Amino acid sequence: MKEAAVHRIRDVRVHVALLIVQVAFASQTVEGKIAMGPRATGGEGISPFAMAMARMLGAAVFFQLLTRATGRLRETTARDHAILAGLSVIGIALNQTLFLIGLRLTTPMTAALLSVTIPVFTAVFAVALRQERASVRLGVGLASSIAGAVWLTGVGRVDLGALVVLANSLSYALYIVFARDTIRRLGALTVIAWVFTWGAIVFAPIGLPTLVAAVPTWTPRGWAFVAYILVVPTIVAYLCNAWALGRSNATLVSIYIYVQPVLAGLLAWLQLGQTVSVRMLGSAVLIATGVTIVATRAASPPGPEKAILP
Repeated sequence: MKEAAVHRIRDVRVHVALLIVQVAFASQTVEGKIAMGPRATGGEGISPFAMAMARMLGAAVFFQLLTRATGRLRETTARDHAILAGLSVIGIALNQTLFLIGLRLTTPMTAALLSVTIPVFTAVFAVALRQERASVRLGVGLASSIAGAVWLTGVGRVDLGALVVLANSLSYALYIVFARDTIRRLGALTVIAWVFTWGAIVFAPIGLPTLVAAVPTWTPRGWAFVAYILVVPTIVAYLCNAWALGRSNATLVSIYIYVQPVLAGLLAWLQLGQTVSVRMLGSAVLIATGVTIVATRAASPPGPEKAILP
């Protein structure tokens, strides 16, 4: 009886952690949109480059201190750091900058919906790199997700922001595939600490001058937005996700991904007055169908979805 009770408590904690992750990422799309919006329309005018640099620096310092204080930072070699630096380019510097630039140009709901495609693209890259076998289910799921993404980004009139967010999803999917073996060997927290550190170093020539120039112009409200993006969608979300992934499976994680666009849509309606269009609903159905088909397939070997989410 005691073991059953402990198991139930542990299951509840996993669900709570996964829900926190999706709430954090959903809120990032809305709070980030407001933070980067023009002051004339109620925003704070924060540059996506300054926001990305602040996020990388803050997260690098936090995770380095956390892993060292808890003894969770594993030993790494020069070769490990070469790999981690490479991963940081596509998984942190490129990924986060593209997301913030795209978010500035499109709607929070669109950004959240396109982020849901990451597991599908991850599976496709895994097949292309011969880490998994191709299957009919993967092909159908990919076709459905791409159809939804194309409908969402536009055919006649292209949503540039949506295209940039889609590029962000592709870059992060590629990161997950390449990072899988490193995560398994070094552990999620060690990888998080070093990819943020290397990401900050790699991005510094572009982001640091922008951040230094921007900081004196930030209002207290602007500081609050930056602090929120650093603490909630970065530190809290990455910690909860790393903890939950070791105690759940890829299918359960994929199911919780569906919560993100729903919450983003609700927050966008409450805070920005944005409504959901017919095109957005149709795209959501196609993308969700594709992700479901891919997430519930039998992947061999174990799929790379079980990694760090963005």
